[in-house]
Amino acid sequence: MLPAEDSEEAAAARAAVLTLRRESGMPVAGAAWVVAPRQLRISETSGVRSRDRRGLSVPAGAGLIGKVLTTGRPAALSDYRTAQGISHEYDSFVAAEGVRAMAAAPVIVGTTVRAVLFVGSRDAVRLGDRVLTAITRAARDLEQFLASHEQVNRLLSEARAGRDSSAPRDAAALGRVHEAHAELLHLTATLDDGHLRDRFHEVCVLLEQGCCAEEPEGPPLAKSARLSPRELDVLTAVAAGCTNLDISDRLHIGLETVKGHLRSVMRKLGTTTRFEAVTAARRAGLLR
Repeated sequence: MLPAEDSEEAAAARAAVLTLRRESGMPVAGAAWVVAPRQLRISETSGVRSRDRRGLSVPAGAGLIGKVLTTGRPAALSDYRTAQGISHEYDSFVAAEGVRAMAAAPVIVGTTVRAVLFVGSRDAVRLGDRVLTAITRAARDLEQFLASHEQVNRLLSEARAGRDSSAPRDAAALGRVHEAHAELLHLTATLDDGHLRDRFHEVCVLLEQGCCAEEPEGPPLAKSARLSPRELDVLTAVAAGCTNLDISDRLHIGLETVKGHLRSVMRKLGTTTRFEAVTAARRAGLLR
């Protein structure tokens, strides 16, 4: 099914295409969603000569991206026009764009191909590691986004259902919400798109409410407790799922300095663990 233009999935695909074009160094990039069991539709393009390329329907097995849908594996061609391993129904499209070399990779969630990312060069060249690494990484990032997005929506539905029910909440379900919350916080920190980051932050807040709705409040936080700007930087990184080493690299400070800031934060907030510190800071309005 083709995502709506204003959906998070469509925005993620647009971001993936732009990032892929930049990191691969290729002049053309795009994404095609699986809209039926054996059908793709190109939804996002960058660097093409005509916007009419968007909306083009590609059946399984046709051309390079149709082949990738069928095989579920990345593929590359140094010269599309003379390639023997693909069908040539889309030669007119490729010729109109002046594309010669192409690469494509599937976006697989679970065991299902959800989309195909592709790049193209207007020179007949053997595509190197930079291109192949970029397209593989972009496909994996979009896979992670889609999988997390689906998991979050499912868990939010469960959390809302549990909140509306008088039945005691299942400990295993709460554990899954905790895990999804931590994973999503880490993913949110890697997003370049501001709209997606804001949307994922909203979901994180809802998940946190689901996690903590039945947890003890813990030690009261003095309203006068204040964190320094650097302590807030460190705690924000913790909330994003970073390790102490990650924080050291991100903030360009020593590992012992990171540990010192965390000790100070936990002392000020009256907590004993990193997770408790993040939760307490959010309840006090110190963290978004």
